[in-house]
Amino acid sequence: MKHKLVALSKSILVKLLIVIIIAVFALWGVGDMFSAGKTNVVAEVSGKNIYSEDYVNQLRNGLQSKNYQNVSDAIKDNLHIQILNQLIAEKIFEIYAEEEKIIINDKTLSNFIKNIPEFSKNGKFSRTEYEKYLLKNQIDSYSFETSFKKSLLKKLIVESQNLDSISTSYHKTKVKNYFEKKISISYINLEDLYEDIDITEKEILDYHKKNPSYSNELRSIKYAIINQNKEANQSSDLFFKNISDIENQVLSNKNFDDIATQFSLNVKKSGLFNKDGLIKNSLKTTVLDKSIVQKAFYLNDQITSELIEIKGSFYLIGINEIVKKKPLTLNEKIKKDIINKIKKKNIDSKANSLNNKIKEENIFNQLVSKKTKFVKQLELKNRLEENKTFSPNQIQEIFSLKKNESLLLKGSKNYLIKAIDASYDRTKSNDEMDKLYERQVTISFDEQIMQSFDKFLNNKYKVKINQKVLDRITNSF
Repeated sequence: MKHKLVALSKSILVKLLIVIIIAVFALWGVGDMFSAGKTNVVAEVSGKNIYSEDYVNQLRNGLQSKNYQNVSDAIKDNLHIQILNQLIAEKIFEIYAEEEKIIINDKTLSNFIKNIPEFSKNGKFSRTEYEKYLLKNQIDSYSFETSFKKSLLKKLIVESQNLDSISTSYHKTKVKNYFEKKISISYINLEDLYEDIDITEKEILDYHKKNPSYSNELRSIKYAIINQNKEANQSSDLFFKNISDIENQVLSNKNFDDIATQFSLNVKKSGLFNKDGLIKNSLKTTVLDKSIVQKAFYLNDQITSELIEIKGSFYLIGINEIVKKKPLTLNEKIKKDIINKIKKKNIDSKANSLNNKIKEENIFNQLVSKKTKFVKQLELKNRLEENKTFSPNQIQEIFSLKKNESLLLKGSKNYLIKAIDASYDRTKSNDEMDKLYERQVTISFDEQIMQSFDKFLNNKYKVKINQKVLDRITNSF
């Protein structure tokens, strides 16, 4: 318990020192779409641009540093939003520092770096140790010092907002209760609660007919591979300017043929293939990259072309031919899959409806009265306890319950929860723990100060997100 509390305290402090701005879409929302001339801009902070190139570089670094093997997993974890959020926060700090004339000159930066313990030998700064660190982390001195300067600037701005915090017995008791609370619950999976939902034959047939996942549609594409022409001594700047111009045309929804003609592209055509990339009347897979196959079935009357980057090469693609076939035969396997999907949709709908009634007295008992065999019991001894059924965030929600209160937890699985008992485990109390609680009170005060500063920054600096460019970049990975 002690070690977990210390770790949590450090975590909160680090989060405050590094990034204040918490959630870009929750706080700022999505701004108006930019003009065609700003399609290389992914976001704007009070008139200052965040360019697509910077965002792409940061996103690539994030994928590499977090060792994501699958880009779709990174997107599910909202890495692309975290990266954009980080860039926006940096831009806000940069603007704020300019306005407040907070400057870190080269001499100040040098003094801070020389005081980093990792770069010392025998108590003195060692240039050799510094160079070793750069080599080991595969980073040049300019990149390291630029990044360090940004972090230092944030730290100075954040620390300028903190005041000496005063711990009171009231707040200390609140923190103590927070960490020493334990709770016993009853819960039921909504899939068990609504297991007897009937799915009609008509619902199955309609879903099968309308859902493209059960179609044998074939497509072929027109495509052009766009690489830097080194034989013609094409500079990198000119090459990426052409790519940017082509991207602007794609974003403006110009069709494939017009773009190919305008930029004199060498156009090729593929054979017909299905959504799995299998070639027509063959068990062989098309040589086209999987992401191209995926995008080919993403194109429609509204989105007629796409620009995709694959391993340093750029592909412009458009539809050549669509061959629509009858839906796949409705066998038992497909039927079972459809039933499960319809049930999930119905349960999600019932969960939304149930959420409006969750505060009604005895709602849990009323709903589970005929389903008691599916009800499970669980005792959570503290809010930091790991659990196989509930995520850490869900456990925090459970601990917000008072005795006899109910809660609906929504996610990949939906659960109805009731708090059977809530109490406090005072066996953990001792002098050492009391000191930790007092420290947490101080951190909590500091956090409240930073939340106020956070609100001030969000009101002061207006942020616009170019959603179309953001989507197109993330979809190209």
